[in-house]
Amino acid sequence: MSDLLRLDATALALIAHDVATVSDADLDAPTPCAGWTVADLMSHMNERHEAVIASILAPIDDHADNPRDDFARTAARWVVAMEQTGDVVNLPQRGPLATDTVLSVHFVDMLVHRWDLSRALCRPCPVPDRLTALALPIAQSITAPGSALNGPNGVYRPPVEPDRPLPALDVIAALLGRDPHWEPQRNTADGQK
Repeated sequence: MSDLLRLDATALALIAHDVATVSDADLDAPTPCAGWTVADLMSHMNERHEAVIASILAPIDDHADNPRDDFARTAARWVVAMEQTGDVVNLPQRGPLATDTVLSVHFVDMLVHRWDLSRALCRPCPVPDRLTALALPIAQSITAPGSALNGPNGVYRPPVEPDRPLPALDVIAALLGRDPHWEPQRNTADGQK
């Protein structure tokens, strides 16, 4: 297993743990991804993973009733597929891309989707400093001006400029177009939000 795949698998393991602990009641919670619930976020991850995996491994037909229960298997299939793909991955709708690039972007994506999930459920999101130190320059690169991955036709929304110093993972989320201060709406005792 390459160092980059090991790094990506670590990010996947972190989010897989968090996904496994999501309750049925949490599935409808809003996330920082506009218009998406927690269930939508998990479905998105499963669908995007399987779309890439299908170019490498045989598809699977038996899916769970909710995306939480499919996530661990899909994450494991992702790692196996990336071990078997060689130097290039054929991405749906994007074509061939270097496996190292796919793994780098995916590593950052999984950290940020874990941030999305943690924010949605008001949970802490501890990430080892070593991981954020490696993810930050990747996030800066894939969201830099001229990158095909951000902006109107890209995968990400334009970066959000922080208004004050932030923890590294919040900076990475902002680079990928998240509001680093996003919190779910809460009802207070007097009925106001």
